[in-house]
Amino acid sequence: MNIESTLIRYFREVYRLRSIRQASSTLNVAPSAVSRQILRLEHMVGMPLFERLPRGVAPTEAAEVLARFSRNFLLDVERVRGEIDSLRGLNRGHIRIMSTEGLIAYLLNRSIAAFRRKYPGVTYELAMAGTGAVARCLSEGTADIGLVFQAEPDEQLSFAAQIRDPLCAVMAPGHPLAEAEMLELPEILRHAVGIPEKSFGIRRLIDAAVSAEKLRLSPMLVSNSIEALKGFARYGGGVTFLPSLPIRRELDRRVLVSIPIAEKTFQRTSHDICVLADRRLPLAVEKFVEQVRIEANQPPED
Repeated sequence: MNIESTLIRYFREVYRLRSIRQASSTLNVAPSAVSRQILRLEHMVGMPLFERLPRGVAPTEAAEVLARFSRNFLLDVERVRGEIDSLRGLNRGHIRIMSTEGLIAYLLNRSIAAFRRKYPGVTYELAMAGTGAVARCLSEGTADIGLVFQAEPDEQLSFAAQIRDPLCAVMAPGHPLAEAEMLELPEILRHAVGIPEKSFGIRRLIDAAVSAEKLRLSPMLVSNSIEALKGFARYGGGVTFLPSLPIRRELDRRVLVSIPIAEKTFQRTSHDICVLADRRLPLAVEKFVEQVRIEANQPPED
């Protein structure tokens, strides 16, 4: 059901890429054709939509209004498609998911497999991105669901679900701290630690706690990969900071140990399933969110 006009499609690409030339390449048409459509749309609107710059273009306030309209229009089309699919018993449907790395290998793979057994006609797009990119894709309407750890407040987004999962100290079973019942942050930082880079929600919490307690953070490893941090801990490199869901299999097999941290903000963290605020979700998306919540509470499988 593609009822988006050529005018709006060209506008969306120029708005997204901030460049007529790049938009023309993506659309596989001549730059002059894109320029004509934008000029035609500006004539219809009665206001300039883009400020022409030496390199690219910048959207005007009118373009921002039109971008919100076009996003909401396309989301309404998706909802209508979903409601029609629901009349067929969810024999069809499409779900676009953006997630931070930690939840893909365990939670999302299990959720998709379980959902597919119930509704084999539903298809999926699953992409990995940082917290900021997930929020941006939801706001632009290019994703239906975003999964992030400890999402930052954003008036454009709302929580379809929150899965509580405290941030803990993670290490190999033979580590000197592995038998502790609870750890204080200063005690952890006396050992070698591996932490995520600054774009991660986990790192944001660590930096805030270190600053509040006036501690010194000198990590042995900084990485943009959850898998790298898991390996750092598993093979004896030191301690890392992770919630439980990304390491459920490793915890079950006792190749990693997770120890609670006394810091209260670490104990209140959650994985947040985010959607665009005030959007009426297609039925397939609603039911998939329910499936994710179910899988989060299931025990690991071998």
